[in-house]
Amino acid sequence: MANYPVNKIRNVCLMGHGGDGKTSLVESLLNISGATDRVGKIADGNTVCDFDPEEIRRKFSISTAVAPVEWNDCKINLLDTSGHPDFIGDTLATMHAAEMAMFVVDAVEGPQVMTTKLWREAETMRLSRSVFINHIDREHANFDVIMAALHARFGARLGVVTIPIGVDKDFKGVIDILRMKARYFEGDSERVEEIPDEYLEQAQVARDKLCDLVAEADDDLMMKYLDGEEQLTQAELEGLFDKAIAQELFIPVFVGSTIIKQGIQGLMEDICTYFPHPTAHGPIPTADGGEVKVSKEGKPACFVFKTLADPYVGRLSFVKVLSGTLVPGLELLNARTGKKERLGHVCVMKGKETTPVKSAMAGDIVV
Repeated sequence: MANYPVNKIRNVCLMGHGGDGKTSLVESLLNISGATDRVGKIADGNTVCDFDPEEIRRKFSISTAVAPVEWNDCKINLLDTSGHPDFIGDTLATMHAAEMAMFVVDAVEGPQVMTTKLWREAETMRLSRSVFINHIDREHANFDVIMAALHARFGARLGVVTIPIGVDKDFKGVIDILRMKARYFEGDSERVEEIPDEYLEQAQVARDKLCDLVAEADDDLMMKYLDGEEQLTQAELEGLFDKAIAQELFIPVFVGSTIIKQGIQGLMEDICTYFPHPTAHGPIPTADGGEVKVSKEGKPACFVFKTLADPYVGRLSFVKVLSGTLVPGLELLNARTGKKERLGHVCVMKGKETTPVKSAMAGDIVV
């Protein structure tokens, strides 16, 4: 896997209640991007991220797993976390390595206990947030009811980016509100068409709400917009989209189904285009009161957010590179112990697979 500049890296922490489809979302993203040749299933015990024998037996994630996805000259580090309350410590540690917390919510059950708890933690950390409403093709799924529940629990800054074309067994695609197009995933590719007439009014209402939220990212445009002088143009809307997300003025909501891969390719494109990159939130504060600027030009520095003891490989430290470039054999100071430590191999990890790399640049997540 190639090295990517910091502005082409997206670190996304997948979070939410157990069983809402975080691991399944990773499987769909990996498959559509070409990283895997089939979509693994939790019931079959063959997913990339739930590889531990105990996870396969229990059929839910216990420990954070990393799955990198390459798409449109961008690298997305997917951090698949546990939604079980017994393992929340591992999830909280992982959140510090991401710029975006994506909450996966079931289209029937809605936001549940762990979703709310982790949402409040993400708020405290000032972490950008987004929502993916999954299983919209399930029996009794109701998009409007779930959106009302999300607004009631998490506030009015949630804005719909995609809406479903049909629900339950009639679900067949999504409407992209940002681009005002209908998107259908068929076979191994996506088909983009004009919005069906019966959904035009609903789509326009959603787009108006989107413009209301996004306009706050630019004071001049916001005043013009509020005064009714002009509507946001397509270029202005797209130009403010990433700023509004990074500034927490706007929380994008996507919808789809990981099982039939509807709504997934558009989600992946928007992650690459509009989600915050590692420099979006400015310098990283350190425990000693200082700060580290995320840049490949700085001195090598990294943050260890997880450690595993592998019986065959030894100790594996999951790190986010904060500045400079990590290379095998590099000697770093452990800020906790005050002692120097020499790096062994530097690897990219996908589930349980490790691939050695010659270097890792600022913003990336490696082992």
